[in-house]
Amino acid sequence: MFVSIFCVAVGAILSIVSAFTFWPVQMWYDIYRPIVLFIAGYFGGLAIAWIFFDLAGRFTVSYKKNYTKPSKFAHFLLTSGISYINNHANVRVKKIGLDKLPSEKFLLVCNHKSKFDPMLTAQALAKFDLAFVTKEDNMKIPLAGRFMWRNGYMPVNRADKMQSLEQFKKAAELIGSGASSVGIYPEGSRQEESVILADFHNGAFNIATRTKCPVVIMTCKGTSQIHKRFPRSTKVELKVVQVLYYEDYSAMNATELCNYVHDIMYKELSE
Repeated sequence: MFVSIFCVAVGAILSIVSAFTFWPVQMWYDIYRPIVLFIAGYFGGLAIAWIFFDLAGRFTVSYKKNYTKPSKFAHFLLTSGISYINNHANVRVKKIGLDKLPSEKFLLVCNHKSKFDPMLTAQALAKFDLAFVTKEDNMKIPLAGRFMWRNGYMPVNRADKMQSLEQFKKAAELIGSGASSVGIYPEGSRQEESVILADFHNGAFNIATRTKCPVVIMTCKGTSQIHKRFPRSTKVELKVVQVLYYEDYSAMNATELCNYVHDIMYKELSE
């Protein structure tokens, strides 16, 4: 929202000032002038925002440093950029059950259909400190990569099992220290639209059994249609199906918890 407001403000100021000064509206047919300058100002504002985000990332974030606590400034910039993309993708999100989210740090588990899944979730849960376990390539995304790193996002190399275990260990440390909640997609990768829910990788559930934190079970519906329907509007549903507290799964090991969560999510997605 911040980026959109800034770009619109730049365009509006430029078009209003021009109408009375350097390119004045003198006749009715001159109305095109402020319109042209509004558009130019909007994209000029977008360019300024891009440069600001880039410089902020380069001067405040280092990939060589292992951050153990998210930055409010980096979180604000990341969420602002994500919101700009989501809004301009013309996505309409219906949020259900967010009032169930616990006040303590939690492990968020969700199905995965689109690149928009983590972006929409991050925007919907913007008031929470939430870091995702994500693939390594995402850290190379211009602007966003550095802010994800600064907010504790954990890049995973799917071909390196030991590296993945190290990131799951870091996830447990983030939750255990109260620094951040963690989001995971236990299917491991995005699934085809025809697949209701793929099998889970149970290793990620060691995060919960290790920290005894709440497990938030969320489903995401409709995101696979965003690319197909653009620029038309797409309706998406984010739903917190259930929250499991430690007393609900204390008798389970990671594999049993994995299967239990899978069954709950599969039933919800099948309805």
